[in-house]
Amino acid sequence: MLMAGLRRRHTLATAGAGIAEQWREFLAAAPIADRVGSSYYGIMCGSDGATLEYMCGVEVPSFGSLSSDIGRMKIPPQRYAVFSHPDGATLETTWRRILQWLDGGAYESAHRPDFERYSSTPGDGGTIEVWVGVVERRAR
Repeated sequence: MLMAGLRRRHTLATAGAGIAEQWREFLAAAPIADRVGSSYYGIMCGSDGATLEYMCGVEVPSFGSLSSDIGRMKIPPQRYAVFSHPDGATLETTWRRILQWLDGGAYESAHRPDFERYSSTPGDGGTIEVWVGVVERRAR
């Protein structure tokens, strides 16, 4: 998948508030032309243990027509574990449960971009899925 949107780095301590503000800015900006479908994506682009890079975005068919100020990311095909985010829970809680599942299960992180898929504009009450790239756990 090819993604286009707003990329930012956040400290882990301030990521919750920073990502919420990032979504507000992204949704207030002019829409990205030629998007694929109606879903929105929150993509974890990487972490160094102290900071997290996050992208608010949409899927696009190509990067060719994007202006230079728009962030880009290519998400390669891989195996995913897909989790439904329950109504009333915080995304932080859902992510903690996913990390617990990974810690004790047959799969481990593929160390590739993971993402949240929003069926409608974030904050408007649609469904949220969390897609985590996984590989079979190596023998310990």
